[in-house]
Amino acid sequence: MEYRPFGKTGMDVSAIGFGCWELGGSYGHFDETEVIAAIHKALDVGINCFDTAEGYGMGKSEELLARGLGDRRKDIILVTKVGIGYSDSGRPKGRDSRRGRIMASVENSLRFLNTDYLDVYLIHWPDREVSFEEPMRALDDLVQQGKVRFVGVSNFKAEETAECMQTRRVDVGQYGYHMFDRRREN
Repeated sequence: MEYRPFGKTGMDVSAIGFGCWELGGSYGHFDETEVIAAIHKALDVGINCFDTAEGYGMGKSEELLARGLGDRRKDIILVTKVGIGYSDSGRPKGRDSRRGRIMASVENSLRFLNTDYLDVYLIHWPDREVSFEEPMRALDDLVQQGKVRFVGVSNFKAEETAECMQTRRVDVGQYGYHMFDRRREN
C-alpha cells in the first residue's frame, strides 16, 4: 500500500481509503458478514483510513464499522463527520452545526464507534444558518478535551474554509473525489 502525509497532522494515510456511506443502509440491503470481511481484508492489505459519518444511518454505519474493526481500532485513522441528517433540526437539508449539536453528536459517535477518541472530526456540509465561528470553536474545544485529534471540513467552498480558518486552523479538508467521480479535476 502506498501512504501519503495526511495534511499537517503528522499521520501517514493510505492512498486508498475505506468509505462507509453505504453502511448506513440508504442504498438497500447488504450482508453484514460480507461487510465485516471487507473491513478485515482492507486492514490486511494496508488500508488505514476509514471514513464514516453520524449521518450515514444516524449511527448505523459507525456501529458496523466498530464491529468490523474490533480490537484493530488502534491501527487506523478514524474519520467521522457531524452536521447532517437531523430531521429534528428544522433546517435546510437537516444540517446543523451548532455547538450543542456538535457536543451531543461527538458523544454519540464515540459510543457508536466504541472508542474514546476520534482521529479526525469533520463538519460534513456547511451549515449556512450559523456563523462558522461557532462550530470551529466547538471543534477546538473537543481537541482540547482530547476527544478529537484533528478537525476539518467536508464539502466546503474555498472561501468558506478560509472563513473557518479565521477562528481555528482547518487540519483536514475533504472533497468528493475518487476513481468513479473525478469532477474535481476540472
